[in-house]
Amino acid sequence: MLTQEEIRKNLYKKKVIKDTVDITRSRVARDFFQINDLELKLGEPLPKYWHWFFCWETAEDKLLGLDGHIKPGNNIIPDTGFPRRMWGGSEINFFEPLLIGMEIKRIITLERIEYKKGKSGNFCIIEIKNEFKNNNKILLIERQSLVYLPSRTGFDQISPKPHYKISDDRVNKQYNENQLFKYSALTMNSHRIHYDLNYCKTVEYYPSLVVHGPLLAQNLISAADQRFDGRLKFFKYRALNPIFVSDAFTINASDTGEFWIADKCGGLSMSAVAS
Repeated sequence: MLTQEEIRKNLYKKKVIKDTVDITRSRVARDFFQINDLELKLGEPLPKYWHWFFCWETAEDKLLGLDGHIKPGNNIIPDTGFPRRMWGGSEINFFEPLLIGMEIKRIITLERIEYKKGKSGNFCIIEIKNEFKNNNKILLIERQSLVYLPSRTGFDQISPKPHYKISDDRVNKQYNENQLFKYSALTMNSHRIHYDLNYCKTVEYYPSLVVHGPLLAQNLISAADQRFDGRLKFFKYRALNPIFVSDAFTINASDTGEFWIADKCGGLSMSAVAS
């Protein structure tokens, strides 16, 4: 575990990544999400939450950990003493859209390191601020919560919370192995829980490949933006239970700005609020 002095020294470290919103990745994303009417011309806006397809944080193989991510300590995230990483959720403020051809930069700031104790033991929360800019114009700010957990010897899925009813206008969905691979490539996410079944079962003890948290969130954000007629400005979501490859799930919405994903048994997998 990090000492309070080590936490203090690591807070507010920054990294800047520059990129161009290119047509190639935009086309791949359009085909992945099957948005056939999306214009792929210079200056055209992209859908919300597509910023993860740009400004990738990459590293040489020697800097990666067993899980495929950059090993803590080899970037601005320090080694917290816990090896397992999960995306816990995000809070996003949308200001301006990404435009095809736009030069952008991602400013990553480490804002929070906090140790906690839960029902299954100790863990650590890392909060990262991702600020996307075009010159000095802020396009969006996403505060991303990463949860670092100890190793485990079995799958300890959280008991599903009692939940609201399944909404009347729900959308049924599921993802296959090919789609998980493509999304990993689009986001340059090398976490092995999304493509390495043997690693999933023998190291992190998941029963199958795990659907990406941001991919699930994309479904909710798209539903929210449609409900708000393209005027979605704020979205906050929390990942509660994983969805596994080939498992059916539902995308749900209410008239009060709540959105959620329910797993194949009706349990709450991801909850969100939007405005």
